Amino acid sequence: MRSCDAVIIGAGPAGCAAAYDLAAAGLSVLLLDKKAFPRVKPCGGALTIKAVKRMRYSIAPVIRFVARDLEVSVNGRRGRRLTCGHPIAVMTVRQDFDAFCLEQTLRRGACFTQISDVARIEEDESGITVLLETDEELRCSYVIGADGANSRVRKLLGGDRVQTALALEGHVPCSAARGSSMRLDFGRVPGGYGWVFPKGDHLNIGLYSQRADVTFAKKDLADYAKRLTGSDRVEEMIGYPIAIGGEAYQPKHKRILLAGDAAGMTDRLLGEGIHNAIATGQAAASAIIAAIAGKTEADAVYQREIEPIQRDLKACTTGARWFYDLHFLGLGRIFPIPRAHALMRGFAAGENFRHIMRTCWISPFYAVEPVASVLEFEQVSLPH
Repeated sequence: MRSCDAVIIGAGPAGCAAAYDLAAAGLSVLLLDKKAFPRVKPCGGALTIKAVKRMRYSIAPVIRFVARDLEVSVNGRRGRRLTCGHPIAVMTVRQDFDAFCLEQTLRRGACFTQISDVARIEEDESGITVLLETDEELRCSYVIGADGANSRVRKLLGGDRVQTALALEGHVPCSAARGSSMRLDFGRVPGGYGWVFPKGDHLNIGLYSQRADVTFAKKDLADYAKRLTGSDRVEEMIGYPIAIGGEAYQPKHKRILLAGDAAGMTDRLLGEGIHNAIATGQAAASAIIAAIAGKTEADAVYQREIEPIQRDLKACTTGARWFYDLHFLGLGRIFPIPRAHALMRGFAAGENFRHIMRTCWISPFYAVEPVASVLEFEQVSLPH
């Protein structure tokens, strides 16, 4: 029977963020995943500046594009370009990003094992036994479930089913595409938007809806791509669920914590989940480190540390209700120019939605600091 301080199930952004911090603290960590890396991961692959700032290392090697402005439209009406002169997001390909994060985490001292699946998780007063489908048993002090929207860990623990939003994405080769701007077209689908994210050699184009009763098909994505790019070539189209509703999550076990999509931590407004995956992974690691030091129970520390994330999720849920129910009024009425500029400045400063909405009147004074990953990427990629 193998033993370690922590077993982390799921080696995506949440799992790697937790494993990195635990390994850095000198704890023995085993990461488990059903996939070998690099692996295809459906995702728009845009990282907000607040997400980039969360990283413990530079992600410059996997950045494909830095966005400083944003084209926005509502219900097909003439759009507007929002800009603040600073980076608001960076574009990655999730297959590359996830593999890079895992590599950095393993270098920090964590271990990784590919598995078929987890069969059972049993918690007792002294620790946890994880039984794999191969009948191998693992013994650890703590478990972090970071295995996505369809979390096996959550199901084994009898947890409530998370709410899900829906996304559908594909790639348009840049040789067949026109333009290379980050773009959001609200109202392209009910309760959601269409997106265009430049990735250097291709555009990532997709549709997102936060409404459970809305569906869309590959033809809808192809029509959207055709209208924007003039191209019929939409490759690698795939749909996937996005877990939302994490504002209601509460740990139900002292030694087992859920992070990222496993706990529904994607925001409902824009469907952005990478930041909260990283943040909750780091919070889970912090809670376990505190518990092992004998300061308190891990579940109590974790609940406290994710409260700011959950408050922001609540604000995003309220924003989604107002925005998607009233988007027919037009973007200009819901987000007038001053507030739109506040959002852009806030994104560049790495602030969350709740903070921006509560303090938009002082947004010109938000501190926008250089981001090391962006500076490193641009020093290499831009002509001197």
